[in-house]
Amino acid sequence: MFDFDKFVNKAAMDIFGQEVKYRPKKNVAAFTICGDFHESYMDINLVNAGADISAAKIVLFVRLSDFPAHYPEPLAGDYVSVSDLGYQIVNIEPHIPGSKKLVLHEE
Repeated sequence: MFDFDKFVNKAAMDIFGQEVKYRPKKNVAAFTICGDFHESYMDINLVNAGADISAAKIVLFVRLSDFPAHYPEPLAGDYVSVSDLGYQIVNIEPHIPGSKKLVLHEE
């Protein structure tokens, strides 16, 4: 079976990813993961062959396999720091297999 996470997600993170400090809201120590950060990500809605931009968001794409065993997935309300700027996770959206799209709000 094709390992999508290993051959697609990992390759993309090796190219576009950067170090991200992840700070759980719970009483768990911060840790470092790799993430693909976008300050003004545009969602495109392709309805009836028209391309409408529905919103601009601050997002971070992460691989679930980068999370430690004691904290296996991101949770809304947690915090991340990218290039010394802080953000809170306000929503977690599905993405390609093995990853999540974290919608962020500036701290």
